[in-house]
Amino acid sequence: MSIYLELPELNKDFSFRSFIDLGTGLCYPHWHKEIEIIYVTKGSFELGINDVPIRMHAGQIQFIAGGDVHYFLAAPDGERIVIQFDLSLFYDSSTDAERKKSISDSFMKMEHSSWKWPEPVAERMRALVQDMHEENIARQEGYMYMVKARLFEMLPMIFRDIPRNEMAEYASNGNIQSRETLEQLERVFSYVEEHYQESVTLKEVAEYMGFDPFYFSRLFKKNTGKNFITFLNEYRLNKAKWLLLTEEGSMADVAEASGFGSVKTFHHLFKEATGLSPLKYRKTLAGKE
Repeated sequence: MSIYLELPELNKDFSFRSFIDLGTGLCYPHWHKEIEIIYVTKGSFELGINDVPIRMHAGQIQFIAGGDVHYFLAAPDGERIVIQFDLSLFYDSSTDAERKKSISDSFMKMEHSSWKWPEPVAERMRALVQDMHEENIARQEGYMYMVKARLFEMLPMIFRDIPRNEMAEYASNGNIQSRETLEQLERVFSYVEEHYQESVTLKEVAEYMGFDPFYFSRLFKKNTGKNFITFLNEYRLNKAKWLLLTEEGSMADVAEASGFGSVKTFHHLFKEATGLSPLKYRKTLAGKE
């Protein structure tokens, strides 16, 4: 298994796309040459870029440079706008190599996280991202020109207003060790997806990975920002939320299908995470309360 290259389905004549992601599933470590912008509009999301775990909250924006290996953990109560585009949108037949490099370097060396920008700059960027997405969804006549205009409006902000992060270039180049770590993480994600309904222990997963449990625990925490059992329980809770929204089964059925050993444990962890019992969660989202 290896980190995969994603090939976004972009129009060859207009290499841009945007969509809403509700975070209902894991997104495995991958990379692509296109720039990606994540704008969290609801809830929170946890992702990793190269070997750095990041937690994003509503209102925050994250740029992901072309070539950066990244993944997302499931967050079904969240919502994010995702924009992907190729830097070729800034070029034409007269653009020389030096100018292309200048644009590419500006995206590489910018501070990629909006919570490290001045707030007025972040506010302007939120408006641009929202506008680009709405134009792309509505697709009224001339929408491509509007989207491209917003991209060009964004460019001087990156040159002038967004702080630089000189370490970003080094981090984006990555290294063999970082890629190996992310490939190991992908194997863990796959194992959890295949076995979450079973009794999974940290020791079993560590043995599957060929690691000492203590080393595996540290490795996982470093690269996801949480310990393995917390991640496993959150994964099961996300499955339970989906079942509560889409199925009519009893709480015992939901608990079993989500991988919890008992209804009592399921109820306790669910209420601790959401503030609601599983039954009330179902009724609230169904509009019955």
